[in-house]
Amino acid sequence: MSLDTALSRTSAERLTASTAALAADLDGGRWVPGPLERTLASRLLLACAGDGQLTAVRLRDTLWEGSVALTYAGGGRLARLLAHAHEVAEEPARGGGAPMTLVKG
Repeated sequence: MSLDTALSRTSAERLTASTAALAADLDGGRWVPGPLERTLASRLLLACAGDGQLTAVRLRDTLWEGSVALTYAGGGRLARLLAHAHEVAEEPARGGGAPMTLVKG
């Protein structure tokens, strides 16, 4: 994919594509989360346990917690996915819904 194509996508489209690619590689055994990625994913899930919302603050805190190491762990794929999710969470919701409802599974 060219840079122009990637940049022309909306943040929700980038998140959907990143999620699908990572899930396919996980299912196919081409990617396995390492210790840092598992720890940060667990922390994010715990942060969302009360209301189930992936908010911009929770995603930013997770990215901050991973710091520079997360950008290298597993090729930085989880870091990119969380960064795309943060972009979506920061956007004003269309139709008054939660921002993360823009993402299709």
